[in-house]
Amino acid sequence: MNKRIAAIVSASTLVISMCGCGSSSSSRRDFISGNSIGGGSLAETVTEEEISPDDVTAENITEETETIPEETEAVTEHVSPREVFTSELGTETEVKQTIPFTPDLNTVKVPLSKLIEEGDRISSFDFEVYSADGSAIGTYKGGFGISVSEDCPAGKDGWYQSPDFEMYVNSSYADFHWDVPAEIRDYIHEGGDVMIGYWWGGTSSVTIDCAVCTFTRSRELPVDGSVDHPVGKTLNWSGTDNTVSIKASDILPEGAVPQVISYKVTAPGGMKKFVGFGAVSSSLGYSKSVDAGMLTDGSQVTYDWYVSDEAKNLVSEDGEIMFTYGWSEQPTVTLDSVTVVYSIGNAPSVPSGTEQKTTEATELPSGFRSAKEISSEINVGWNLGNTLECYNYSDYTSNAETAWGNLKTTEAMVKSVKDAGFNSIRIPVTWGEHMDGDTIDREWLDRVQEVVDYAYDNDMFVILNMHHDDYIWFTPSDADYASDSSKLKKIWEQISARFGDYGDRLIFEGMNEPRTVGSQNEWMGGTSAERSVLNKYTQDFVNTVRASGGNNAYRTLMVPSYAASAETAAINDMVVPSDSNIIVSVHYYAPWKFSEGKSTTFGDSEKAELDRKFAELKQRFIDRGTPVIIDEFGCINAADAATRASYYEYYIHAAKAQGIKCFVWDNGVSSGSDSYGIFNRGSLKWDSTLLDGIMKGTN
Repeated sequence: MNKRIAAIVSASTLVISMCGCGSSSSSRRDFISGNSIGGGSLAETVTEEEISPDDVTAENITEETETIPEETEAVTEHVSPREVFTSELGTETEVKQTIPFTPDLNTVKVPLSKLIEEGDRISSFDFEVYSADGSAIGTYKGGFGISVSEDCPAGKDGWYQSPDFEMYVNSSYADFHWDVPAEIRDYIHEGGDVMIGYWWGGTSSVTIDCAVCTFTRSRELPVDGSVDHPVGKTLNWSGTDNTVSIKASDILPEGAVPQVISYKVTAPGGMKKFVGFGAVSSSLGYSKSVDAGMLTDGSQVTYDWYVSDEAKNLVSEDGEIMFTYGWSEQPTVTLDSVTVVYSIGNAPSVPSGTEQKTTEATELPSGFRSAKEISSEINVGWNLGNTLECYNYSDYTSNAETAWGNLKTTEAMVKSVKDAGFNSIRIPVTWGEHMDGDTIDREWLDRVQEVVDYAYDNDMFVILNMHHDDYIWFTPSDADYASDSSKLKKIWEQISARFGDYGDRLIFEGMNEPRTVGSQNEWMGGTSAERSVLNKYTQDFVNTVRASGGNNAYRTLMVPSYAASAETAAINDMVVPSDSNIIVSVHYYAPWKFSEGKSTTFGDSEKAELDRKFAELKQRFIDRGTPVIIDEFGCINAADAATRASYYEYYIHAAKAQGIKCFVWDNGVSSGSDSYGIFNRGSLKWDSTLLDGIMKGTN
């Protein structure tokens, strides 16, 4: 084709595009990329020789024309310089647990995740202690201990126990200080615990009121600048004027992401201990720091808040940077100034490598309820434990369902559960031992569906999960992510296909207790890296089910924290998928000593422990729009039936008061170290005392 004719064709097409569609300059630029409209190259070609429009024929137009590559403008991504910041910090957490000097009951463990983050280097602890009856403590003999890495030379089996100490206290209050030995400081991690023990003393029991941790934090952070904002506001910890709020837009430039916020505080005299916290609030939500607990005889402190990823995401045009004064020996203090170190760019969101699909609150199909509605309609649930989740049984039986001692599940059993007052059932299932490669055995899937139908056809809510696969093949690590994520997706693709037309009473739970089995922090909330990769698996589960379509596009889904743990570190690092029908699932066998049978007392201090955790779960999830279900809890057959019934009643009632629904764990075992059974599946008889306590708790 003649190049001059090609030019005419291009120009003609351009004119049609401009006149017929009113294209913008960007559309014209895309179309004639590589040419200059005013530079003359196109015009010169057209006017080089007079050409009749008749020369432009259909045959000519269909001939191949030259394709000129499109010019693109290079986009430069801003990369913030990085600086290392180091601070000497102190944090405080409430404990409020009463302990006697009775063996096996005389220690209190505090999760380190309530005080520090991974990478912090602890120097000391202070425990504030009161006599339980208000009398003088007198002689106090006790000790300290802390979790350490297995490779710590001074530790034993992951634990360091201090030498015993003895002190005479001529009052009802004492502050016990422990300088953590230098040789173990590099072996302490946030997933462990710190312990104080009461071996013997002049009072029968003491209350551990709070714990203060002093430590060094060092972080490499992106930094583009800092701003110092004078405040000069007086705060009173005992009144309503204990908080100051500053508009973020008055301090920060556009696009700024706060990395460290420093609060400079001055008091009229010695503080002894300063308590306070920073926060960020906006229309997007609210997030606060842990409580500062800084010990000082001076009158001035500077508290550095290393802003959490959650708080960074809440900074917006209507956002506020806040500070609250909690306590010191001085009733009033002055917030002199706030200094913000910031970067420019996007705040962190979903862990790298995760596709997070945002699903707005869409209109549900007729008859489908939302996750919040389903959670509110559940009264109490029951677990079909030690049945379809059995594994590692091939050496002694070929029957997976009965391998751990329970009878084959029947419709009559499930009906008895419904008739007892439970309107919900959880069916734990292990899939990994019933697969050929990535394909689930049809016979196994048929049997699972049969058991699901027993409950579903009895108008019960049914939770179906992937259970002990965490023992067989699943590991929350970056090294295993590619292969394990692929298998998880394959499993849920097949489950979704089989149950895709079931209504909203069938709920999928992506994982059971996802964790690194046998690791140091297995039951302590895991490590930061493990929790981060688990967030990716969680999103993979949600994406897979949603992509399967049908009713699965709207089905309520449940996602657990690391190990389904209620530890603060586990729930704080959990990224809840942006989906309108999600429930967070946790397992909370607590108070642990009572649940596992080492204690047979369930009193005020045990109730207070439950209350604190339920309130924390509500604040972390429910207050932000995501329901919570504790789908495993219970206590073994150690205490008398009346005490156990009181436990079940209080637990369910207290959780319900915070908007949390519960599922009792029942493994069919009636005696021994794992005796969580409350229902005899052979005789279809219940432990009536325990059942009565459970049902009273729902009222």
